Amino acid sequence: MKVFLIPPPELPIPAVKGGAVETLVTHLLEENQVQGKLELVSASIPDPEAQAQARNYTHSRVLYLPRPEDTLSIKIRRVIRRLKGCPPSIDPWYFAVEEAVKQEQPDFIIAEGGNLNEPALICRRMGREHSLFHLHGETTGSPHLAQYYGGGLILSDYVKRVFLEGCPIPAGKARILPNCIDLNRFSPVSPALREEKRAELGYTPEDFVVIFCGRIAPDKGIHQLLEAMLEIPDPSIKLLIVGSPFFGAAATDPFMQSLKEKGLALGNRIQFTGYLPNQLLREYYGAADLSCVPSLCQEAAGLVAIEAMACGLPVAATRSGGMPEYLAGSESVLVDQGEGLVSRLAQAITQLKADPERRARMSALGLETARRYGRPAFYETFVSHLEEFQKEC
Repeated sequence: MKVFLIPPPELPIPAVKGGAVETLVTHLLEENQVQGKLELVSASIPDPEAQAQARNYTHSRVLYLPRPEDTLSIKIRRVIRRLKGCPPSIDPWYFAVEEAVKQEQPDFIIAEGGNLNEPALICRRMGREHSLFHLHGETTGSPHLAQYYGGGLILSDYVKRVFLEGCPIPAGKARILPNCIDLNRFSPVSPALREEKRAELGYTPEDFVVIFCGRIAPDKGIHQLLEAMLEIPDPSIKLLIVGSPFFGAAATDPFMQSLKEKGLALGNRIQFTGYLPNQLLREYYGAADLSCVPSLCQEAAGLVAIEAMACGLPVAATRSGGMPEYLAGSESVLVDQGEGLVSRLAQAITQLKADPERRARMSALGLETARRYGRPAFYETFVSHLEEFQKEC
């Protein structure tokens, strides 16, 4: 079966500059190298580092498609899209994807996150039954999407409910595919490596290190976590912030600058590492004592929390979206969003620091929970759903 993946045109494939969607597409390509059940083709924006890495693929291919200039012919094609009842394309990159799909003649195209309106003309060319979406985050469904897509893959029951409220695709055509992590990459570090990394970061054995890992943006709640730290008088409780405003593509912005300015009040109790590639995250998780995911949005899943648990960390997170689904069975602390969140975060952190037995139990249960989200299971479920869709064509 030939499957053509269409990720958003912001970051490259493989995920050399990070990105949640891009990382999951990379997991599919790399696991296809191991299991080889599909012919996978992915579109991508050009990137020298990604192109060099993709040369190692034998069962999968990545097509690096430059963004066409917004010429008169592109404008005419937008008019054609409207005449055919499709929303006008926002980004001319999708016209390059359309040409690639015509050449490849896949069995299915899959819109991987992003704006599901963009591939509409490609869906018209392929036919609804051969056009699928893969939701990696909360997406509002709309009636016209059912004209283009015959079904899709959705990362959580929460996102499925939200999407189907607006999109009249039969519930049976919207199938759950939980996100995954690479369990070979995320696992507990040895005591020696933990001690070494903590010393490198300037932490003493007595320090209690809370790690935030993710995109530095208001919806991720990092400013609320920083406020919580300011409410905690204990000087041994420290905050390690790993991430940037937009993965490897943006190192700072006004929001991050404001965080750093506010963090000056914490002195040596706060550190910013900036963006780190996935292969380095394990040792930073290993240096910490607690992972905090203080999202203010409705998180579609909880991938950062799963990574932390796979590295042996207990997790405190806001009760949002699909997070309770992904954390079920781990005894992670779920904190309600809304007014009073800062104080609830501060209380959760101080209580967990004072209860090492509880943290040890959370760590053990978290490791068991994380094992449900390995890359082989993700790939096998992906293939199984596609086989079912193919039978229904």
